[in-house]
Amino acid sequence: MPARGKHPHNRLTALIVRGARPGRHSDGQGLYLHVRSTGARQWMQRLVIQGHRYDLGLGSFDFVSLADARRVALENRRIARAGGDPRVEPAPTFRRVYEVATEMRRKGWDRKATEANWCRGFEKYALPAIGDKPVDTITVADLRAIVLPHWNGRNSTGSHLRQNIEYVLETAVIEKHRLDNPATALKRLLPKVRKVQKHMVSLHYAELPQAMAEWQALSINPAVKFVVLFIVLTGARLTEATHATWSEIDRPKRVWQVFARRMKLRRGHDVRLSRQAFEVLTAAESLKRSDSLIFALRGSTGVARPPSQRTVSDALRRLGRLDAEGRPITVHGFRATFRVWQMERAPGFSEAAEIALAHEESNSTKKAYARSQLDEQRTELMQQWADYALPHGLGDG
Repeated sequence: MPARGKHPHNRLTALIVRGARPGRHSDGQGLYLHVRSTGARQWMQRLVIQGHRYDLGLGSFDFVSLADARRVALENRRIARAGGDPRVEPAPTFRRVYEVATEMRRKGWDRKATEANWCRGFEKYALPAIGDKPVDTITVADLRAIVLPHWNGRNSTGSHLRQNIEYVLETAVIEKHRLDNPATALKRLLPKVRKVQKHMVSLHYAELPQAMAEWQALSINPAVKFVVLFIVLTGARLTEATHATWSEIDRPKRVWQVFARRMKLRRGHDVRLSRQAFEVLTAAESLKRSDSLIFALRGSTGVARPPSQRTVSDALRRLGRLDAEGRPITVHGFRATFRVWQMERAPGFSEAAEIALAHEESNSTKKAYARSQLDEQRTELMQQWADYALPHGLGDG
């Protein structure tokens, strides 16, 4: 009978692992690499726990190195030999890790809308599917089933969903609840999508004066009516206007100073206010709905809140203005309306228009020129625009 020696171990090398063919490849001491026909490489450990044999998954070779797999396998063997069970402390559910990750991210959010956007995808798609699964059992296939139906390339719902799930699972890795992050692997498996750029639907400037007259005649919440007029007159983005506060208005200088934290580029922006824009502010102030918010709505609780994007968009649909494809105009499209009007009707104000719209200037020469902020030109440009868009002020319609 041949003499028994020590069980061979550390048979594998990183080079062998990378070139291994489908099948099981032992490293010794119960640790082996399982190579699937697809080429996927998964670390497994065959271990006797309290008299019963189990195969434990230790993660993908893409994310767990040979050295890390050996380290974890050795710790598992130590626990099992002492009569313990390395599976005794089950990993938390995906829902629990999501709650921890949300709390961590909340510290960097400056608006409730940011949290709402983060939570929406999880509550609608991810949590119903994997919320109650232990976080260490979630696979790439689980995530693909969640993300793929909403995948349309970069910046799609599926893209944001994958990124957010990746953050949650990275939290699980950091907390040592699992060794790899399947959301990262999923990124490589999703199909390539060629995006066709679609611009926000806008109104041609020739139609704007009549459209604004019709807008003023509509029977809608006055705060919503005023905020759209203010957006048209200032070229502001939707949330910049809906969250505007009275503290941002410098009445003597006729300037709206938007705080940096509310700007897309995270830098302060001052807007030159026309006579018509001041009329809108005066009308909004007369509503007496909030001491802070300019365009405030009050619900059944009586608490002042800014108009939501949905509220403004739904109201704007009532104008019945559509593009050639039958799509209703958008609030953001008024920025394009202003820019086209400026190029065709006020061509000498291009630099002033770019600053008025708070665009990022990529040309270094123009950026240096723009440091002057062209205050006088912007004041003149915004008054010309207001005289065109709302020639009779709030008395029109």
